[in-house]
Amino acid sequence: MRPVPEQEGQRWLRQAMRDLDDARYAFAGPRYNLACFLAQQAAEKALKGYLYAQGAEMVWGHSVRELCTDASAINER
Repeated sequence: MRPVPEQEGQRWLRQAMRDLDDARYAFAGPRYNLACFLAQQAAEKALKGYLYAQGAEMVWGHSVRELCTDASAINER
């Protein structure tokens, strides 16, 4: 069964928010290398959440730049 696009998008966004919260915690540590990694993960998951919420069936890759390009293409419609 395929997930409902909005629900799948929200699931990804919730995880992105948790990663961002963890990044802020690590930054205060100061664990800057971990904070950078978690911030990248948060951005990636937020973009994937947007893409899934817009109806994308499969979202591949870890490049924030490429995911932004994909999101921009959807936003132009």
